[in-house]
Amino acid sequence: MSDQVALNYPDLLGAVTGGPRLNVDVVQCALAARPPEVAAGSYFEIVFLIQNASDADVDVVVEPALPDRDTANQRRSFLTKNERVRIGLRPAEVGYLTLPVSTSANTAPSPDYNIGLKLTAKRMGKAQRVRAPLGGGLFDARELSSAVQQQMDGLRTLAFSAESCGRKNYVEAGVKILPPTLSPLRELKPGWSSLWTIDDYLDDAAIAAKAAHEIEQILPWLTREKMFMPLFKATQARFQASGCPLHPPEAIFIAKILTLLLEQGTKSPVPGEGSAPLPRWYSRACHLLLQEPELATRPEGLITQLLYPDLAHDAARHAFAMVKTVTGETFGTPAEMDTYVDTLSQALADSEPLDLTRAYLPLIMGGLIANARVTLPNEQIRDTANLLARALDLRRQAQTAENAFVFDLADRLIERALETA
Repeated sequence: MSDQVALNYPDLLGAVTGGPRLNVDVVQCALAARPPEVAAGSYFEIVFLIQNASDADVDVVVEPALPDRDTANQRRSFLTKNERVRIGLRPAEVGYLTLPVSTSANTAPSPDYNIGLKLTAKRMGKAQRVRAPLGGGLFDARELSSAVQQQMDGLRTLAFSAESCGRKNYVEAGVKILPPTLSPLRELKPGWSSLWTIDDYLDDAAIAAKAAHEIEQILPWLTREKMFMPLFKATQARFQASGCPLHPPEAIFIAKILTLLLEQGTKSPVPGEGSAPLPRWYSRACHLLLQEPELATRPEGLITQLLYPDLAHDAARHAFAMVKTVTGETFGTPAEMDTYVDTLSQALADSEPLDLTRAYLPLIMGGLIANARVTLPNEQIRDTANLLARALDLRRQAQTAENAFVFDLADRLIERALETA
């Protein structure tokens, strides 16, 4: 089977381990002990995280490999009732196996024990790779059910290992044995938990079709009359949380470009891109509404809380295209622009630091260009542009050689807005 990947399905394993994985044919895996430290005489679990990187069923057989002797040369210090376990992986499935291991009360304490699994993987029919050997595609945890998110949060606390120690089709991890205690002994049971299968993957068109009823419920809210003020308040709060408090006129123009993107609905977020995919905020809305249909009854919260970073992402891309068209300026390669927009969106999502440059370029400037396209009741757009000019003057003391071009661009666009108002 070729390693070329036509589809690169979500990399849940990498999201848990941070990247480490052992590849055994079309299976990717990692191992951890839970808890990583246990008192002698207690149980711990072998946690085997496994990801099918193909679109075929795969039969996986695992055999635990426990220390024959403890550090005091005693036998039968580690025992398991599960000497051989078979896992039937469905196409692209991701999940984890838990195998209980008991320790003798006489097991010598040590931080240096290793537990392992020997595994074999057999494809059940013709297989096409759907995840790259070094990792699958990116995904947003919000697309997963709340139960799966909780399971993954728990798995992320473990120290997963992909070490094979030179042995073929083998992975091991460490466990620390502490002195025995009088804590009650709780016997663990083996189990398999599936986190994701190919059935959980749908393209945007399919997801949009499935969420059509819920989307219809929020459509009346995608207007400036209903959403401008909530977006204005959300913008102030988001930038404040990122250490970049805005003057009211600055938040007004960001809210204008966000409102423009909402009112455009499913149109391409960047002019001139032709048959572009669905806007990011719309696609995310469909995913969320499929998982939690009741969100359709809370459209304001859905848009200003859950969708805000995605809407800002689309608005930033759209705003960059507008600024480029109006000013003739270029702002780097497509890859550099994507990184800039991704960083801006992520900062707004996670309350990470933002500076004035990222507020003005591109969001405030895009809103300024869209000033006449998103007017509010009784608004005089020339007055609104003048308010921004005054806010920019208040920022002059923060002007440096590095950000001077942002002030220059903003001055040019304000002058243009006043001339065309």
